[in-house]
Amino acid sequence: MSELQHMPGQRGPAEHVMRERIVALAHTMFRNEGFAETSVAKIAAELEVAPTYLYKFFQSKDAIGSAVCGRALEEITDAIWAVARSKTLASQRIRDLFRVTLKESMGMFFADRKLLNLVARSITQDWPSIAAHKKRIKDVVEYIVRDGMDSGEFDPDLEFEEVVEAVFWALRPYADPRLLEQSMDMDLENQAQLIARFCLRALTARKTIEVTD
Repeated sequence: MSELQHMPGQRGPAEHVMRERIVALAHTMFRNEGFAETSVAKIAAELEVAPTYLYKFFQSKDAIGSAVCGRALEEITDAIWAVARSKTLASQRIRDLFRVTLKESMGMFFADRKLLNLVARSITQDWPSIAAHKKRIKDVVEYIVRDGMDSGEFDPDLEFEEVVEAVFWALRPYADPRLLEQSMDMDLENQAQLIARFCLRALTARKTIEVTD
């Protein structure tokens, strides 16, 4: 969780046992009681410290929520990094990226309604954990696209940054709980693979056909 420890709203030493205890307990309490119902005073009481002590580590309850949200979202990006670093072809990794992002997001967001609400709140309020999550997803896309271009599997003449941006935005609906919730009546797995195939058609290097007399 190293990058989360230096986010806006967090205070104190980068590594501290109490910081980890606060985040772990807040995660449990937010999931059991809900974010709105869990006050800093309640968290402090469970830890048997004064509320003011928690403010040595976090500027506000939102900052605690952002850290909890970031910790949860790391589970998704850990899964897609495993896809990116696999030894399969880049085209297969693109397909797996869409499939795994959808699977992990659905599994996390809809297994726990209160966690879903927390992540949705973090997106609406643009908490730092969301910016970090988006960056990690984009880093994964960059990694796979770069591999595909370097190997010649993807068209090396394509504009790299433009390709990364396009794939990232194509992937986004499968990582955003608000958009997923609005699409629950759709066959999301087939839809995700349809979009993945469309991306691959745009990415795949065109073979030059030599015409001889």
